Amino acid sequence: MIFISKRIMSFCWLLCLCMVLACLLWKWHDKRNMVNYTKPTKEQKYNLKSNMKTRCYNENYHKVRPDYKDCTICDEWLDDKKSFYEWVDHNFYEIEGEPTAELDKDILVPGNKIYSPDTCIFVPKRINDLFVHIHGRKKNGLPTGVTYSKKTGKYQATVRESCETEDSENTKKKKGVQLGYFDTIEEAYEVYKAHKLAEIIYIADCYKDVIPDKLYQAMINWKFDEITA
Repeated sequence: MIFISKRIMSFCWLLCLCMVLACLLWKWHDKRNMVNYTKPTKEQKYNLKSNMKTRCYNENYHKVRPDYKDCTICDEWLDDKKSFYEWVDHNFYEIEGEPTAELDKDILVPGNKIYSPDTCIFVPKRINDLFVHIHGRKKNGLPTGVTYSKKTGKYQATVRESCETEDSENTKKKKGVQLGYFDTIEEAYEVYKAHKLAEIIYIADCYKDVIPDKLYQAMINWKFDEITA
């Protein structure tokens, strides 16, 4: 009886494991179906390739956006536009009521400078805007999110709102939110990081059902640069 009971117990555990795996597979399949994958037009694909080359290799563009100066395109995409177009066809998606998704190279791989199949993903504009100048140092040497107040002699933590608001002249702008004053750069930067990370996770959850899972995972597991004074 004991031998039979152990066999039955083992069978039950195996059955439970199979059910869990089946649920996980169904969840992944269901998630894939919720993302509205679609093939873009020929014009859209041409513009994507053209804009990508401009960001990487146009010197005039680098004068406006110097952060793209060291960016490159992988040989596979640079030498074979068909390869790039095929990747786009399999990864492009749309979200109802939102602008066209944008091609991003450094959310999946923070700090990445190479456009490639392994590092790129399409993201909604609101998410892409979240990660613009998200960390690093400014020209004055202070980390992103930190300013020095001559009036108080302290460091102020500030974060830019991800949503645009209209001012009195109906001009859409993104306001900065003041998070407080601190004695050290490190304190101010830690507050900025905590606030920004909370915003990233909140927006990731808002988009969870309509974006690829690897984008969602990259957002909720985002790590900031460690910056010391």
